[in-house]
Amino acid sequence: MCRKYVFPEDGCEIIGLTKGQKDRKNQANLIDFLRTKPFAGGLRPEIELITIKLGGHNIDIIVIKDNPFKPYFLTSDIKDKGKCVRSNYIYTRIVDTNTPIDKSADLYHIEKMWYERFGLDLKPSERFKHLLLNPNDWFEDFGNVEYAYHKNFPEFRIEITEPKDMWEPFCEFYPNNKGFYGTAYFKYQSGILFELTYIYCDEMRIMLGNPGTKHVRIDNESYWFYYYDLSSWDGIFMQFLRQKKMYFDSRGLGAPFLLFKNNDKVNEFTKYLEENKELINSTIPDYVPETRQKEYQSVVSLEFLGKVKMIYDKIAYTQHFV
Repeated sequence: MCRKYVFPEDGCEIIGLTKGQKDRKNQANLIDFLRTKPFAGGLRPEIELITIKLGGHNIDIIVIKDNPFKPYFLTSDIKDKGKCVRSNYIYTRIVDTNTPIDKSADLYHIEKMWYERFGLDLKPSERFKHLLLNPNDWFEDFGNVEYAYHKNFPEFRIEITEPKDMWEPFCEFYPNNKGFYGTAYFKYQSGILFELTYIYCDEMRIMLGNPGTKHVRIDNESYWFYYYDLSSWDGIFMQFLRQKKMYFDSRGLGAPFLLFKNNDKVNEFTKYLEENKELINSTIPDYVPETRQKEYQSVVSLEFLGKVKMIYDKIAYTQHFV
């Protein structure tokens, strides 16, 4: 039996959940549950399970991310315990009211969700970001042509400049350590909305957005790593160029770029490293390339890059960094 915690001023009580309690679901269980359901187009809600302590008890909270892929709906009925969630029905929760299980949402709310999915309610710059999240909807053949455009909305274009030579320590992790960089112009009709840097690694075999850098302070020394904030413009551009395939390998080798949901997660990871100096010291990287680092007088340690990637790979998903 779980002890009950009473809030006299509210007239309510908290029972809480216990470890190993029957029918209690962890995040993996909930994600697997959604993954097995027939959502239209394979688009399903993104969730996160957060456990908090309240009144000395554990409370599980399911957070449903407000992603612009609504409306979510099923392609076949789901029946359970005498109830039926119907296919092609769209359900909403407005303030504190749910759509009845045997009805579909009001047309007004359905239209608003479709507008959000297609980005029709956004300013051009924000709509550009929305369109980039679906790379299959674009014509893109960088390397052969210097432009890309949206197939359905060709007024949205990306034009790139001729690449120039560059070198960064991450180039050393590829079979060929030649790197290049250039500028990508994001255009709406005839105007430039903004511009970003793009890079080529392994000579010109892999194209990426420009990664961010972050330093960790350990024993009054700064150690740097490379990362992508997937919510930032550079992170979204990287996902577009990689066709959402989140790997950086080229001919069997790849640079130690780290991926994070947002900037808060970057800061969490940095704090974790600073609080676990012993873990860094005891980690032996799988691979540290030979380097021209002295030639370029870089302050970035290739050994630290290898260490931090190994640490990240072990904890990234359990800590919900990505």
